[in-house]
Amino acid sequence: MQAEQKQPVDHSGVPVEALEALRLRLTQLTHSLNKLQAEFKNPQLTHYVSLQAQLSIILTQLGSLSSTLSSYSDVLERTVAYPLPTFPTTEQEGLLTTLLRKKATPEVVEWIEESKSKNTDFLLKDDEDITKWAARCTVDTKEKYNFVGFKTKQEEREANGDDEKDVDIADEPAASSKYSVDQILKFMYQGDITK
Repeated sequence: MQAEQKQPVDHSGVPVEALEALRLRLTQLTHSLNKLQAEFKNPQLTHYVSLQAQLSIILTQLGSLSSTLSSYSDVLERTVAYPLPTFPTTEQEGLLTTLLRKKATPEVVEWIEESKSKNTDFLLKDDEDITKWAARCTVDTKEKYNFVGFKTKQEEREANGDDEKDVDIADEPAASSKYSVDQILKFMYQGDITK
């Protein structure tokens, strides 16, 4: 019998820089999450400042991971993972299916759908109580201040002696938003700006 000859594997197409950057960010995040979990498991009550500091670190690391993913997104979108023939598929079947999975896991899909359904049901502009409260606050705040000394554009022109054509303020184009209130609220709650 002849010994099996191993064919050399070409690693030139592997995005080593991107994968190493992601591995570093994920290792840092995993370490911080483990530390936070250990603080929660501590029988003595952890001081809130310590928890807040740890959460701040985790949020910073999540931001760093997100920016790393976006900076290498073009490389990662083109990269295809596949096992080598020598990979022990029978012993590592679970790991292999997890690594090659392209769809989100069912629980992640469920979280996304739940979040979407909760946030789309809430439309702030339809809430009359909040609208009435905001109007009351505006009137109350306006009454606290003495607004004097302001002039309209027409009064300023007359005071300066400008002989420009009289412009009616009502004729000026109103500033219009290219997004509706619902679209703005949807963006604020879901991060989605589709029209």
